[in-house]
Amino acid sequence: MSQANRTLLILIFSLIFGVIAFFHESRLGKWIDNEVYNFIYSTESFITTSIMLGFTKIGEVWAMIALSLMVICYMKLKKYNIETLFFAITMILSGVLNPLLKNVFDRERPTLLRLIDISGFSFPSGHAMGSTAFFGSLIYIIFRNADKSINPYLIGICVICISMISSSRVYLGVHYPTDIIAGIIGGVICILLTQSMLKNKLFLFKKST
Repeated sequence: MSQANRTLLILIFSLIFGVIAFFHESRLGKWIDNEVYNFIYSTESFITTSIMLGFTKIGEVWAMIALSLMVICYMKLKKYNIETLFFAITMILSGVLNPLLKNVFDRERPTLLRLIDISGFSFPSGHAMGSTAFFGSLIYIIFRNADKSINPYLIGICVICISMISSSRVYLGVHYPTDIIAGIIGGVICILLTQSMLKNKLFLFKKST
């Protein structure tokens, strides 16, 4: 992808994020939240709740840190030096930007049908942003390095993890759907920003291999 296209994508995703941030308390934003809530809660069951609790644990800060360190160690052993740097910067960006954005928008969490107790602000979702940064970075690294025959399966697993971790936050009643959408977009922006920062190194390494 050229730098011009990458910059355009960053602008587009930033614009979408800005629109969601501006309209999430509007009538349209609340309608979207309510409709998705009604659909999700119609599927509530003990088994579903257990599954969602499992996925939400994967997206916790301590779990993301532990998984990130494992990924970094593995990539260093495989001598994927530029990919390690790319992954680390993306995760740091996500970890720094999310709490800053939460405090800027200071949206209170939902109070209806909450299945777990949690404090802090709601917008954008840290789980959605962190899991998108984590698994989205892995998708990029897999696409660059993994065996092409297994790429679709590995990428599919990453997409499922992002979807399940993100949707679990709405199901458990600690985020609005618009928080999740904004979080996913925020994670994508972190990936694109890191690609822009490392564009020369990523290109040179890809060309040399």
